[in-house]
Amino acid sequence: MASQKSALTSSSNRILYLVSLNHATNDGSVYLLSSLFPIVLALFNISVFQVGIIVALGYLVNILFQPVVGHYSEGRDPGRLLAIGLSVITVSVISFVFATGFLSLLASVILLRLGSSFFHPVGISTISKSYGGPRLQKSMGFQSAFGNVGVLLVFLTSAPLYLAVGWRGTFVVFAAWTLADVVLTLTFLSGRHSAKSDDLQTPSSFKPQTKRTIPLFFVLAAFISGGTYAVILNFANIFLGTRAHLDVSQANLIVSAFIAFASLGAIATGGWTRFVPTNVLLAISYLVASCSVAAFTLFSGNAILASITLLVTGFSISATYPLTYTELSRYLGSVGQQSGRSFGVLSSGQTVGASILGLASGYVSQFLGLEVSFGIVALLALVGGVSAAFWIKSRGPKSLIPDIE
Repeated sequence: MASQKSALTSSSNRILYLVSLNHATNDGSVYLLSSLFPIVLALFNISVFQVGIIVALGYLVNILFQPVVGHYSEGRDPGRLLAIGLSVITVSVISFVFATGFLSLLASVILLRLGSSFFHPVGISTISKSYGGPRLQKSMGFQSAFGNVGVLLVFLTSAPLYLAVGWRGTFVVFAAWTLADVVLTLTFLSGRHSAKSDDLQTPSSFKPQTKRTIPLFFVLAAFISGGTYAVILNFANIFLGTRAHLDVSQANLIVSAFIAFASLGAIATGGWTRFVPTNVLLAISYLVASCSVAAFTLFSGNAILASITLLVTGFSISATYPLTYTELSRYLGSVGQQSGRSFGVLSSGQTVGASILGLASGYVSQFLGLEVSFGIVALLALVGGVSAAFWIKSRGPKSLIPDIE
């Protein structure tokens, strides 16, 4: 019995490590072009508004295609599906080598986002079926952190690679990374784990009340968090380059620090909720993010002050992600409703926010400047804080109880 349990643990850990590597490759590839946007503007002679179109359309592809992949993946080999997604990403990364302008870049981004649409519905589902109880929470956190690691590595290495080997060489190097991940996935994961869930709480067994809609507050919070994070990742290096006169390597280094602090912010909230109510922490996080984004906008001409304010933003805005999911979980429990669909709505809200604010930021920046775009983001974060305060008031005193478990 002990040997069977050990074998199961070993198999689950192998799945966790490979899926985590897939997450790093997936998210890193998605933000490879973003890390080079300051170079793209000059190299391909495109506008900030066109950058916004690229960002928005990329997120839109994920919004449309992820549910399709999620539906198709049920009962199929997750290793093979993840390898298919990575293979499409590899082809798309290679296609950037042949880009000549806005339209070819856009086509490559669409292909890239089609490939990236495989990971989240397949990879996260695979983890959820491999672990249970406290180990599930830890494994989810582990694989989630690897997504940030992938983005961090891209922002740290893409600009130096570009300076060393040029545009084509940079994308060839990253294509080799994704191809290596395809081989590892097919070798060690394909055919080793059934995608068929043993969980009886499948969509077909949900009771009618699980179809209830969640309060608008959660959708608004997800929209603001997802949009804020996306605007910073896609436009901060351009903003720092024009205002603080930094080259792309220096600007990306600051954005990399932002990503690192974002990871810390997401992890730290787990300890704080034992002493401060989740909804109060959520309101505080939005208010801090609003102030720090506003400060970043005002002090963007000073590299040191801009860095400090951006790090605070990363910590605070990233904290809103787990806090919102935790608060939603508390709400669902209080009304006797447990629905995975509600969390899917939250995830979609984040992606929709990223898409809409990405396009809006590009449009506003083209005609009014990036400082106006970041100012709007600061205002939206303030709206998030005020909305959280009203949510606390509407829930009453019982909602002001810390999570002491």
